[in-house]
Amino acid sequence: MMKMIAFFLIAVVDAAILTSIVSTQLVLADVTSFGLTVSFGDRLQTTLHDLLGLAVPLLLLIGLCFLIAFFIARRAIRIVGGSRMIWYMAAGFMSVPAGIIVIKFFMGGTLLASARTPLGMLLVACCCMAGGWVYAYLTARFENRESADA
Repeated sequence: MMKMIAFFLIAVVDAAILTSIVSTQLVLADVTSFGLTVSFGDRLQTTLHDLLGLAVPLLLLIGLCFLIAFFIARRAIRIVGGSRMIWYMAAGFMSVPAGIIVIKFFMGGTLLASARTPLGMLLVACCCMAGGWVYAYLTARFENRESADA
């Protein structure tokens, strides 16, 4: 059980790091569209700053979204069947954009500036899909053993 929790946290951290990096680069791309130049050093410094600054909200958002989505994916695997990898990747892909949309509906604002555009939302979804892949990969041995015992 502790390994499953650790694997879940690894997947959440993975998705949060990727999302933070991608979000920072999208915002910096908008800055350069105004004609300003952003050096590699500035990009690196901003990325590291955002990794620290966005850590808590992103970890909470992604953790909650993954918790719900992975629970649903695990039930779907047992009821519908199919590839665990695809179910968890799909759960990761859809979970955080759905969470962002729900937050926007109730609070009127978008948590991530990068997720305000369709491209940004797609890239955030892809980052979280990677988190779903990490979780499916790390837990494959444990979940397959549980289903064999049942």
